[in-house]
Amino acid sequence: MKKNIKALNATDFYKYLTCPHWPWFELYATVAEKKTKRSLTQGEIRRLDDGYLHEKVVMRERMAGKKVKALAEVGDAKKLFAATLKAMASGVEIIYQGTLVDGDWHGRPDLLVRVLGASKLGNWHYVPLDIKASHELKPAHRHQLTFYSFLLERIQGVFPEKAGIINRDKEDYWFEPCVWVSEFENVLAKLEALRAGEKPPLVLRKACTDTSPWGDACKKQALDADDVALLYNVDVRKLAALRDLGVRTVSDAADLRVESLAGAAPGLTARGVEAIKLQAQALRDKKIFVREPVELSESPLEIYFDIESDLPNDVDYLYGFLIREPGTLRLRSGQAGNREPSARYHPIVAEKPEDEGKMWKEFLAWCETLPAEYIVYHYAPYERSRLKILEGRYGGSQSLETFKSRLFDLKTPATKNVTYPLYFYGLKHICKHLGFSWTGKLQSGGESIDWYERWCEKGDRKVLNSILQYNEDDVRATMFLKDWLVMYAPRRAAYEQPYPWRAG
Repeated sequence: MKKNIKALNATDFYKYLTCPHWPWFELYATVAEKKTKRSLTQGEIRRLDDGYLHEKVVMRERMAGKKVKALAEVGDAKKLFAATLKAMASGVEIIYQGTLVDGDWHGRPDLLVRVLGASKLGNWHYVPLDIKASHELKPAHRHQLTFYSFLLERIQGVFPEKAGIINRDKEDYWFEPCVWVSEFENVLAKLEALRAGEKPPLVLRKACTDTSPWGDACKKQALDADDVALLYNVDVRKLAALRDLGVRTVSDAADLRVESLAGAAPGLTARGVEAIKLQAQALRDKKIFVREPVELSESPLEIYFDIESDLPNDVDYLYGFLIREPGTLRLRSGQAGNREPSARYHPIVAEKPEDEGKMWKEFLAWCETLPAEYIVYHYAPYERSRLKILEGRYGGSQSLETFKSRLFDLKTPATKNVTYPLYFYGLKHICKHLGFSWTGKLQSGGESIDWYERWCEKGDRKVLNSILQYNEDDVRATMFLKDWLVMYAPRRAAYEQPYPWRAG
């Protein structure tokens, strides 16, 4: 199946880590599969580029006064590499947008920085440094920079002792690529096998549909095969073990004998196999199973919390709170979409990315106004982790400590105690299945980021209002899920369609 394919580049590592079939489809997609490819939005393209505008700011401010050789960014790869090699041989202090080529490996680190140490070039060699919009060094960054390090070793005869990024705060984050060689080579081997025509085993991740443009193709191939990749929360290792044991489809998993598979492979505990079987039965029979009763504490004041962030740029731009006073309307049978207007929405916004610190201070001041007793519901660990990051960035307070102590992650009971006929257990997947709907134009966090960037560029208040509406829907969905758990999951049960909460 191998054909004349494009060169391997650093972005291929990001794509593979996001969804193994992303680089596969780019090389080998059929005509029918190509028709399912989603066009990336302008915001997604910018995020894939990982901080192009930030890169320009760094080059203008941070590199001012330094001897930087800027090379052409487009053109024939061989000619660009020749120009880069000439600059390296002459000992230029910093090379911007150099091109590295060895066989079918092509790389373009943002910066090549000269350091002391003998090489083919002379008494110096180069280390790679990328300019990234995030605050921290991410796994994909390490793989890409290790890729550049191997290319540099082939070209200059010395493997770089360090590689790194200039982050959003214009700080250097260095690491030792030699420490990551084993992990890199593992991914590289899989990428090279893929490029040679070996199709990766089926997987279906949330990132396949949220980030990769080939999400529909990934989902279709899993559905066409009724593959066990459709099962929620079954990782790559367990998928391989199940397939080796002859459990290849959802139907196989729904009918498996727990006692025969428990302990048959690492990770396949009796409890884990039971969960796999129940998830398969839920998908096959379209049932919801309450495996264990859900018990939630009552509080005189309920707060539902959701953060909107531009993660590629590591910036929070909206904290949304839905505040429900005691005695307000609760979810009742036949009212699955009830939005409870008596619950009050309170947003705190950073209207510009540089206002993040101002937003944080406003949030801390708001925490001071909260009563002694309250509970804060959120979905998934994200809110807690972002609070920790922003506290480290801007400082905390005693009221923040109280607020953090009142956090309750609804994802834990909603996913550990209940099994749904779903491929993913995100808040939107579960709540839409249960009957809640998002009412605005925005339907995803990625769209919220795109619209926030549009707001920053255009200043159109309607755009910001749409972001606020999307966030309000998120916190109302969180409240809806909490009420559903209270009403329909206090005891073990199995619900089949038509569901009782959709009646009437």
